[in-house]
Amino acid sequence: METMGNESGIDSEERQTLNWPIITTQESSLQSQNNSHFQQQNVTADEHIRFGSYVVLRHITTSRYLSGSPNNNETSTNNEYKAQIFASRLKSENELWTVIQAYGERRSKVGEVVPFNTQIRLKHIKSQRFLRSHPDYNAPISNQQVICQGDQRVSDLNDNWHVQRHSYTNNYDNSGYWLIGDIITLRHIQTGATLHSHKIMLDDDKQEVTCYGPGHEENDK
Repeated sequence: METMGNESGIDSEERQTLNWPIITTQESSLQSQNNSHFQQQNVTADEHIRFGSYVVLRHITTSRYLSGSPNNNETSTNNEYKAQIFASRLKSENELWTVIQAYGERRSKVGEVVPFNTQIRLKHIKSQRFLRSHPDYNAPISNQQVICQGDQRVSDLNDNWHVQRHSYTNNYDNSGYWLIGDIITLRHIQTGATLHSHKIMLDDDKQEVTCYGPGHEENDK
């Protein structure tokens, strides 16, 4: 994924981990590069991704955006609502996420810059659910399921993700801070699998997003 600061963007393609760029905005301010859907509103000129930033994630290989269903119209087996996750061709408010500190961390980090090699959660703005995966459920078509579930009161370790610079080997450059334009990998803490997409379609417009593999391939960025 490529990181776009003070903006938002996401993409995904066949069997490709989401190494996305992130576009961030602070608080409720929105700005988007070449995006007619978002208008610039008092955006802070800051290239750092911070806890509390709004971001859009774009899959490098397929240029699609990490998106979630705006309606919590699906129900899990324990009656908790969940939102479908997919990669979208267009940017809209459904592609906006907030960077949140990891589950289990009690001290507030709002406003602090995010170092690489840090655990985070991503909260989908429209549904107010956390990006989540788990080893016990398959994706609609292939690999490990990714959904949005939970809320401010309901969260656990399955919502935590590891932010790293993309690498073709196990040697990661974890120095410095997460910046707009950085190419990243999001690795699921509980399973070790990487946020991933491919050209398999869920319908005519929605591209499947899964967790798959270690995240080192060309298709993983």
